[in-house]
Amino acid sequence: MNSVISTVTGHATILLAVLAILEGILAAWLFRRNDEMRVRLRRAREAADQAARVAALAAPGAIDPEIVLQLLKTGQSVTLELVHSVMEQRERAEAVREGGEP
Repeated sequence: MNSVISTVTGHATILLAVLAILEGILAAWLFRRNDEMRVRLRRAREAADQAARVAALAAPGAIDPEIVLQLLKTGQSVTLELVHSVMEQRERAEAVREGGEP
């Protein structure tokens, strides 16, 4: 037991250096992995936006894909009723701006 303790205390600097190197390698790997995940997340978001646009264009009633994307970005659930109500609100707001009927 004393020989183990004396070995560890005698080589503490070397052990600390090895530990620091291992920690540096792990940190570098984690940074690289984080960057890879950011790229994948960006691609997934772009694919989700594109899928929402396509789904909105394919849906009955000529749903505006930008409204679907707006609801997705705000975290709201995208239901047909909610999309139609937002579309109606936009149409009323545009009519008021143009001086039409409120």
